[in-house]
Amino acid sequence: MVAPNDLIRAAFENAVRDFKASLGDEKLLEDISKTKTIEDVYDATDALQKEQAAKGHLRHLAKIQPYLECLRSYASVIEVFIQSKQDILSLIWGPIKLLLHFTNNMKQSFDAIVDALADIGLLLPEFQEVRKLFSHNEHIKDVLVFFFRDILDFYLIVFRFFRRRHWRLVFESLWPKQREKINIVKAQIERHTLLLRREVGLEHIQEAHNARLQALDHYEKTEKFFGRQEFQSIKIDISPRTYEDKLDSFHARVCQGTGRWLLRDESFAKWLDRADASIHILWLQGIPGAGKTFLSSTVVEKAKEVQHTRTIYTFLTYTFRSGLSALSIFHSLIFQLVSDNDDLQDVLCQSGGENLKSSVDAAANLLKTLLVCAGPTYIVIDGLDEIDETECCRLLKQLLEMPKTCHEVKIFMSSRAEADIADLLKNQVSISVDSRNAGSIQTFVNRRIEEWFGKCNFLPEAQAEIQSLLAPLASNAKGMFLYAEVVLSSVDSLDDMGEIREELRVLPESLDAAYSRILNRINHLHPPSLKEKVRKILGWVGCTSMPLKIQEIEQALVVSREGVKGDAKVIAALNMPKICGPIVQVVDDYVQFVHFTVKEYLFSPSIGGSLNFADATSSLAMCCITYLCQIHHDYDLSDEDIAHNILSGAYRLHDFAATTWFEFVERLIRLPRQDTLSHELIDALESLRCERTQGTYTEGAEVSTQSSLEPFKSVSPALHDMLRKVAHFRQISLKGNFDKDHGSSWTSLDPLTISASSVRIYQQLNDPLCRENKHQDCRCEVIRWHYGQRPFKCGYLSCSFHRHGFQSRSLQKSHMKHHDRPWKCSIEDCAYAEGGFLSRKMRDDHYMDHIATDPQEITHAENPEPDEIQPLLFDLVKADKVEAVASLLGQFEALPHEIKKAIQECAASFGSAAMIDLIEPFDQSVFPTDALRFSIRAGNVDFFKHLLSRSKSCKSAWNRNYSDLAGEVLRSDSEEILEIWASYIDCDRKATDASPWGAQFTRSHVITATAGHPSRENLLITIWEKTGILKSFNREYLASAVASVASSTCSVKLAKFFVDHGAEVNFRRRNAHLTPLHHAARQNSGAAAEMMKYLLLQGADPELTAGRAGLKIRDEKGAKGIAKWLGMSWDELIAKTKEEREKIASKEHEKRSLISLEEILA
Repeated sequence: MVAPNDLIRAAFENAVRDFKASLGDEKLLEDISKTKTIEDVYDATDALQKEQAAKGHLRHLAKIQPYLECLRSYASVIEVFIQSKQDILSLIWGPIKLLLHFTNNMKQSFDAIVDALADIGLLLPEFQEVRKLFSHNEHIKDVLVFFFRDILDFYLIVFRFFRRRHWRLVFESLWPKQREKINIVKAQIERHTLLLRREVGLEHIQEAHNARLQALDHYEKTEKFFGRQEFQSIKIDISPRTYEDKLDSFHARVCQGTGRWLLRDESFAKWLDRADASIHILWLQGIPGAGKTFLSSTVVEKAKEVQHTRTIYTFLTYTFRSGLSALSIFHSLIFQLVSDNDDLQDVLCQSGGENLKSSVDAAANLLKTLLVCAGPTYIVIDGLDEIDETECCRLLKQLLEMPKTCHEVKIFMSSRAEADIADLLKNQVSISVDSRNAGSIQTFVNRRIEEWFGKCNFLPEAQAEIQSLLAPLASNAKGMFLYAEVVLSSVDSLDDMGEIREELRVLPESLDAAYSRILNRINHLHPPSLKEKVRKILGWVGCTSMPLKIQEIEQALVVSREGVKGDAKVIAALNMPKICGPIVQVVDDYVQFVHFTVKEYLFSPSIGGSLNFADATSSLAMCCITYLCQIHHDYDLSDEDIAHNILSGAYRLHDFAATTWFEFVERLIRLPRQDTLSHELIDALESLRCERTQGTYTEGAEVSTQSSLEPFKSVSPALHDMLRKVAHFRQISLKGNFDKDHGSSWTSLDPLTISASSVRIYQQLNDPLCRENKHQDCRCEVIRWHYGQRPFKCGYLSCSFHRHGFQSRSLQKSHMKHHDRPWKCSIEDCAYAEGGFLSRKMRDDHYMDHIATDPQEITHAENPEPDEIQPLLFDLVKADKVEAVASLLGQFEALPHEIKKAIQECAASFGSAAMIDLIEPFDQSVFPTDALRFSIRAGNVDFFKHLLSRSKSCKSAWNRNYSDLAGEVLRSDSEEILEIWASYIDCDRKATDASPWGAQFTRSHVITATAGHPSRENLLITIWEKTGILKSFNREYLASAVASVASSTCSVKLAKFFVDHGAEVNFRRRNAHLTPLHHAARQNSGAAAEMMKYLLLQGADPELTAGRAGLKIRDEKGAKGIAKWLGMSWDELIAKTKEEREKIASKEHEKRSLISLEEILA
């Protein structure tokens, strides 16, 4: 038989082995082993004290004496049965000396370690007293092993932190999380200390062992979840631009072999070499259209191939110039850098999101910190010259400073050699593109010619002549890919040799000459209306700071032609490149010039027949204002009218017009030589004021006077007043958190009804779109034809995805949930109790700065007054001060029942298992539903599991309490809570004789918890399947389950689960009861419409009536309004589903007949 001391000694050795494996650092373990006794530690502290005194910054090392003395006592107790094994004792003393040494050079870190050691020292018990317990309880020795593991857990946490790369740089950001981990260890020590003071049994040892294993693991999982939530909230709030799609597009279009000259360049090779520190910044310069962007994309791909490095990049373009700034570029680089690194995301979350959002210096400094922590990193910035000159200079100045502190960063930039850029980069190494890419251009020309020949299938002699005509093209390009692209695009739609000869006989001498040919062709288009249409399109594309989508241009042309009384219906799509030529392209529905030089040429006053910027701006402003005055924007439209208008495409231009009309008006006033306002503009604005003034407008704060609007004051005071209020609303809408999903709270601040209309349109636009990927008899194609391939918009006005949108509903929902600010202030009357913060740090900083008076410690007198007991107990329970609450247990028991209940609920949210065992001892006759509910809401997983484990033997069966808890569990969205919960459900099912077991699992208020969350539906179905609740269901219970779904969420997925398991869609207990179809018909929503369609396809009888009055399904509001959702009336739906059922039945009959025939033949 194995001696008890041998078992305990083995347990200590296992703890040592686990620690060494987790640490994984042989050198560090060797250093630890050099410290063998407490005297070695005291010698080290004495030396530190002398060193600190000599430097004049003596620290309070006496604080750790209680910790050291407790460990001395502990070591003397355990040496009895570990036989003074040196590796065990070294792990007690060695880490202390090393940690003090690691942190000595930084005051904050040294104080943090000293404070942590002091705190733990106060928690450790007097171990000499433990000797007396050995004689009558051997399990006490097991508890001593727990203390050893607690101490090693603490050492492991801090060693892992101080072994990080550049930990001093991020100490302030990341230490709070380590402190929280240490608090977990401190809680374990408190729990284990309580075990020493009670009659410890084997079951207590096992429970403590399991609790220890789960505590840090649960913390890591919870922290990872919250960290991801914080990061996503900050990311969505800042909404950084990403460039992966552009990189993919450029990579797909680059000809093989293009850019080889750059990769062979000596300066580039040095820049790319991690080990070469001679070139940190490299500037690629060249004339417009020289292919710098494609070369930059090649550089990105090449940099990504270098092992153990990161590559972040931007491709800047004039198309989105209004949204580009030094700040937005730093935002993009920051979020790229941290995207796949949890530690870097922690640094970001601890940086303070609000300051990051508004300050270039804060963003640049954060990027520097992240770059130092990240290690070797390549940064590629393409198109410096395509952003505002001031912003470009701000960006460059910050970037040029980075290699001074970030020694492992390499920066590559490309641009034209503009004077301001050249001046800032004059001391940097540069490579010129112009004279070195002729071979790449020839490769590009050859590929384009091959594609053209493949498309048009020319005869061999025609191909030979075309190749002859294009032979000088690469040479004429003079280093400009764009020139070659424009020339080739001008002819690639031609298939007549005469036209091709005419176009290519004399090639344009320059890029401007190529543009001149295209502009001349446009100015001679016939009929004249086509010429005006094309010039109007080009003018609009060039004058707007917000890119227009092709669907918006199509409707704008109709509005411009029809005026206020038009219906703005678009009946055909435009072939933009065909009518406008090769200078325009459509990318992701946005219409844009192929290069910024196109805009420069078309709007140049020195060019004959060029476009006028003021005329184009005035035309687009008039178009937007006219459109907003049309009848489909009337305030009193019904929901049915708006739904009809959506399907007819009436709101294609709405978002653009509602967002930009005022910007165009302001720009017109500021344009040179615009001293007088046009009568047309005044008349249009007066119409807008008369048609769209809001009667419920709330002015709120004092509206300031806009000096730019003064010209309107003398023309029309009423119009001036309206524009002044609009300007004010625009300002607050940019700063506010206005969401179209919750529009009623802010639309009254708009003096016009436009915002209210926008909210109604937004809330109905997605309804006709399928909620799943089954597109049968739907309106998805119609919606996408009218509104583009990204119809699912973010509701927040300040978010870039409010304009850009998403391709699917799931992406939209995933994005929008992170707009919530989940970290609320805990003080009820604080403004942030509802609004919340983006991160826990922002919330905690707010609390520390404005609310907290002394968050360090909760102190109280030994005998507090009666009126002090209640608030004191709440504070102690929230802080999980078990021993302090234990000392006040008599006063707690004397409190009224309601107050005790509230404190117990507080413990469920904030406390530990030890706390609830103390203030709410187990009662077999009471199932703790309320405590479980609060622990679920707070995400207190350890507490939740402990309470379930404790309640297994409750006389009040689990089954009867399930309905109240099921919704809470599903709404928690915590897989960990769900897994724990499911295991206990399964245990209860096996122990329950009730038949059918689990009927209440399918009640409507349980199913309602899944509303709008497909993931919760999947979880609920998983639980139903795992626990096998349907095995005992008869036809009555199955049908009731379908009715529960139809009366709550109308989820086709959940209903299908029961139908697939045999539920009869027409079954009901009595004829007076409603069928599932009748339940669904009582709701007027898209989900209800889909449910009714599904049930009819399953054979639901639409003519069944209910109740004494014989209520008919067709008279319910859902049946009456179904056309809004499905585009067909109730009778049409019945006929269509009947026809489909008959088709399915016919196919099944044919299939069965064929099988029977095969059986006969066999």
